[in-house]
Amino acid sequence: MSRTIRTTAIALFILAGMAASAAPALAWKPEQPGDYFPNSDYVYMINRKVVSCKKILGPRTMVMFTFGQSNSANSSPDKYTPKQPVYVFYEGKCYEGMDPLPGTSGSGGSLWPRLADKLIEAGMYDKVLIVAVGVGGTPMKRWTPGPEGDLYGRVLDAFDSLKKKDIKITHLLWHQGENDNGSKTPKDQYKKMFMTMVGDIRKQGVDAPIYVAVATRCGRLGEGFEIQQAQRELVNTELKIFPGAFSDEITSIDDRHDACHFTGQGLDKHATLWFNAIKYSGM
Repeated sequence: MSRTIRTTAIALFILAGMAASAAPALAWKPEQPGDYFPNSDYVYMINRKVVSCKKILGPRTMVMFTFGQSNSANSSPDKYTPKQPVYVFYEGKCYEGMDPLPGTSGSGGSLWPRLADKLIEAGMYDKVLIVAVGVGGTPMKRWTPGPEGDLYGRVLDAFDSLKKKDIKITHLLWHQGENDNGSKTPKDQYKKMFMTMVGDIRKQGVDAPIYVAVATRCGRLGEGFEIQQAQRELVNTELKIFPGAFSDEITSIDDRHDACHFTGQGLDKHATLWFNAIKYSGM
């Protein structure tokens, strides 16, 4: 065997070994568009002021747990800095609650600090602590306990971190559905997956009311009546499941910069819808 052939054979053998060793990792967690990458959080937090969680907590403090897909994450081109005492909880510490929020995908602006300002300005709360774990582009099944529910582990990790600090969630805000509209998930299947998730959340000792947005519109996708109906039918006040924002009604090009994600103007409208949902639920 010539030196050139032998060298080529050795190189191919090494490459094959590298591919084989990488295969289990790729099979365990394939990279998916929009997924959350924690390294970016450290960039956000370099100059972020740490605040004592104990000083934030009190009888008039709202602890807002937010999850779902991109419109629950940092997907707006317009970042926002709250004017009121708004904070964010991340990896066991409390910080100033400005955009972008750590713990969730994207690097832009988000809905939740705007909503928090509105709630405090209306006198409903003195302070708001946000816990954000949403991931862009994700279907309901990835948030459901079970083999396909890889993102549900993020919910449990956040719960555990909060428990260690004796922080009790007061409101769960769910904004998701655009992906399932695109994949045409049947109504009953969506409802079953959601209730499986809620059932396990209750088993974790989290009894806070959960608010479900009516959210299906994104890009070329029109309103998804199947998923909209599922989201509406999930409302059950006896189970502490309440209607959230009907975000599909926000349709102007001035409100959605790419026909899916909200501009700053759109986020203001979106925050008002969430504000009304929380206010009129009485919770």
